[in-house]
Amino acid sequence: MTDNKEEKPHPRLLGEYLSCSRGSIRIAMQKKRDDKVSGKTQKRIGELLIELEIIDEEELKNALRQQRADRLGLCPVFASLNRSELSAIGNQFTEISLSADKQFIFEGENDPTLYILVEGKLEVFTKDDNGDEIHIAFVSPVEPIGEMGYFQGGIRTASVRTIVPTELLSAPYKNLTHYFEHVPHVAHSFLEVINRRQAETNERLKDSDN
Repeated sequence: MTDNKEEKPHPRLLGEYLSCSRGSIRIAMQKKRDDKVSGKTQKRIGELLIELEIIDEEELKNALRQQRADRLGLCPVFASLNRSELSAIGNQFTEISLSADKQFIFEGENDPTLYILVEGKLEVFTKDDNGDEIHIAFVSPVEPIGEMGYFQGGIRTASVRTIVPTELLSAPYKNLTHYFEHVPHVAHSFLEVINRRQAETNERLKDSDN
């Protein structure tokens, strides 16, 4: 979860999974920009492509399923799953788009959800007894977010906000229990991530006290 400079594989864009031309994608992107300028509700590129009758709903669903499986395969928790397993677990996740400077995890609140950061950048932070923020880490793709809450009854142990416009995958813990408790290689990877995050958090908090 940290400020790791190692180059990681970059998640593929949705357009790479669609049969439409780059020109069609550019048209949808321009419409998205125009809608933003005019103050209209922002839609995803896939929704705009359907609205422009460039693709149909089934083609979008298939492209999203493929993209979701690939994105999960880049996440260290699910990297050991094969393609069919990634497709199956991908059905438990949904896409979320957030603007910059948007807090979506609140320390102390109940939110039994696992997130996967696929595009953007996040900051994890906590607060001391005086209410002052303590930076814990920046998170880059493709990392899980909210894994600590799985063993805390869904209670968040820190807060998280976006730094830039961000794309996430989210799934309720209850939909992932089979993988975390009955698929050994996933369970092992999940615990490795949790142990790494806990060590990083403890180190950051120790530094803040010095």
